[in-house]
Amino acid sequence: MAKELGSRRRNMALWLGALLLYLGATEVSARVEIGDFEVSGEIFVLAEARIGGSPDQPPQFGLAVAPDTFLGPTELGTPSNGEDYDTWNALRTEFNIEFVYKGIPHVTPVVKLRGFYDGMYDVNDKSRAIAQDWKTNLGSSRQDKSDPFVREAYLDINYEALWVRLGRQIVTWGRSDGVTVLDVVTPRNFRNPLTFEQERFMIPQDMLNIKLDLASVEWLPGITKELQVIWNWDYTPARFPGFKAREEGQHPWTLQVVDYANQIINVSDGLFGEPDFFDGDAWDEGSTSDKSEYFVRWRARTGTGDSIFSDMTYSIHYADLIEDIPVYRLGNRIDAGFGFNIAGPRAIGGGIDFDRHRYSMAGLSFDKALMSLPGPLEGTVLRAELVYNFDQLYYEPDLETIESDSITTVIGLDQYLYLGPKSLFKTPWFVSVQYWRDQILDKAGSGQFTNLGTVACDAQPGCGDRGYVIGGASTGFDGLRDETRNVLTLFMFNDFLPGKTLHVELFALHELGSRQNATWLRGVVGYNFNRTLSGRLGVNYLTGESDAFFGQFERNTSAFIELKVTF
Repeated sequence: MAKELGSRRRNMALWLGALLLYLGATEVSARVEIGDFEVSGEIFVLAEARIGGSPDQPPQFGLAVAPDTFLGPTELGTPSNGEDYDTWNALRTEFNIEFVYKGIPHVTPVVKLRGFYDGMYDVNDKSRAIAQDWKTNLGSSRQDKSDPFVREAYLDINYEALWVRLGRQIVTWGRSDGVTVLDVVTPRNFRNPLTFEQERFMIPQDMLNIKLDLASVEWLPGITKELQVIWNWDYTPARFPGFKAREEGQHPWTLQVVDYANQIINVSDGLFGEPDFFDGDAWDEGSTSDKSEYFVRWRARTGTGDSIFSDMTYSIHYADLIEDIPVYRLGNRIDAGFGFNIAGPRAIGGGIDFDRHRYSMAGLSFDKALMSLPGPLEGTVLRAELVYNFDQLYYEPDLETIESDSITTVIGLDQYLYLGPKSLFKTPWFVSVQYWRDQILDKAGSGQFTNLGTVACDAQPGCGDRGYVIGGASTGFDGLRDETRNVLTLFMFNDFLPGKTLHVELFALHELGSRQNATWLRGVVGYNFNRTLSGRLGVNYLTGESDAFFGQFERNTSAFIELKVTF
């Protein structure tokens, strides 16, 4: 076994080295035209390694039970592979290629392919069951829609004022850095939740996307006017490493709450001994109408003038959609003497279902250049997004779901500024500052199935705490969020050297508050070697509470290198 592993690692090193030499020596044409076909693409290589030590295994779930016994992981059979993480987070190579056919008037077929192979699973020698889902989408029937080989395949139909895109595609709304408000059309694949470039991790969906240019309609206000309607007829959820119980302990980027959910399922399975106790496919049941989502956006720009609303771009949004993350619904619960009740056997209406939940949202956004500001601040762009969500689901500490409305907002300022002496920084930095706030409008409780005042609850650390369970939670009462979350972000970039071949990016995110107090710092330096070959070096530094959303990854501080050849 050791000999085989060593051979696999040597082969991987040789393969990666040969590929990097090829990338450094290759210069290819920017685009190939073959008759009415246009072909373009890129080869993308990502290598990421931890420099902050190996992540801790997520805390194992234990239950306190009356009168004074603690049932820990061994007694309940909660899962723990006990496998230490290795150094590498990713050794991913992607081959992206796009085919465009321009031989049909008003109709343009487009196909975008993205094949990938992640050698991290060879070097780290993770289990084959994990590799089947995450290692590659080439020749593997296990790779689902979250990272498909055929990334996009659609028809563009363009008749002046009417534009239609039909097929598998990616749609973005909003422009926030590191946080999300309006951008709810396309789900994400969080194989690495610190991936900053959204085009890398969005999950394509089958949709009908219609835009109607109404600029010629004079009675509607504005200079530019556009109505967009989207129908997604096959809901696809977001993807998180470790969502499948067999993946526990196999990913460096598994959210603690994901591991916690897996342990709840396995504990319940062990207690009630029913093989179908957990229905992990309930989210995919139902007809097309059951799984359809609908999105509408009105986008316009006002004319010039002296009004505060002049020369402003704005949009109004409405959506009837399904939660990106399917919901764990715990069925009829029984009191087994624990600090809080988990589900009962499915035979009496219990069990756990991984189900869908539909909600609706209404939102708006605007951006406007502030020309009245003094000096270098003149022209600073003020932008904002606001969303009101109706009847979203949230988890209380006992994992009971409650419906509540919520309001999410982001306010940002963007400007090009000279920072430091012009002899050193000959061009201005782009600087973007944001404040993001999310508020659940119902006050958090401790959960109706939490057995307050019992011996079991008193023996369970944190039992009775109020809040909502989110990504950093490792038990029902650790890692809770308050009704509001507040995040500050800063994003900067600048280009240097003749031809702007050297690119520098800086990003900082800090979540305020005593519970979710954590920081993410990211620095990237990129260089364009020639017209087609570029590379980047970067570092992600994380610090904060171990049960905060970002703080849980503190020991995943990492460095990465990217190489990209375009053609």
